Amino acid sequence: MALTTTKSVDFQTLSTRGQSAAIVVKLMMACNDLTVTDQALAGWKKEGRTPKQTGACMYFIRAQISHLHEGLKVIAKLQQNKALSMLVNRCDSHTQQCFRELEQYVADGPKRKRFEQLAGKIRHKLTFHYDESGKLIERAISDRAARPEAKVSSITRGNTMHLWHFKVADDVVDSIVVRQIWNIPRDADLRAEADAIAEHEVHKIVLWFLDFSGEFIWKYCDP
Repeated sequence: MALTTTKSVDFQTLSTRGQSAAIVVKLMMACNDLTVTDQALAGWKKEGRTPKQTGACMYFIRAQISHLHEGLKVIAKLQQNKALSMLVNRCDSHTQQCFRELEQYVADGPKRKRFEQLAGKIRHKLTFHYDESGKLIERAISDRAARPEAKVSSITRGNTMHLWHFKVADDVVDSIVVRQIWNIPRDADLRAEADAIAEHEVHKIVLWFLDFSGEFIWKYCDP
């Protein structure tokens, strides 16, 4: 059974806390976006293995990765704020451990390079922008055109906007992510490798982010 507890937050109190309040509200925004994308992804996974369902799942994975990329910028700001850093040290041990894990992925962290490899281009090129130069798209089209098993896709029209679907775009995006960004080799099990990245590497960071942020925000909003 799902259980919730709600507390009131006074904007006058927040206004007295200055910059720290802005950072914590950004943390709230990232949490909201991550939980919404996660819930939407779970819903689409139940729809059945249709081309549109596959494309929707790919979209919400990209969206979640991109919001996580933005959320880690907030973690970096939190690190730099003395009052917020002190509050982290007053949190329970699990919350502190989640924060230490997240610190590995912020700018200059030892795992930042790997995170940028997994998430940076997806955020910059595919989720919030549609490959402005077009070069990634052109390479994906050429790659698929050269492979007999991948050269045919489809587009679907319907009598309502929800029934239209362009699988061509999903196939191109999939190729960009798995071949050009994540560099999964041809001889690997493509879906297994992609799932390992999305569900294990990236989702693990999402869980750390939410576990840390939820408790930290709750403590920050104590009267």
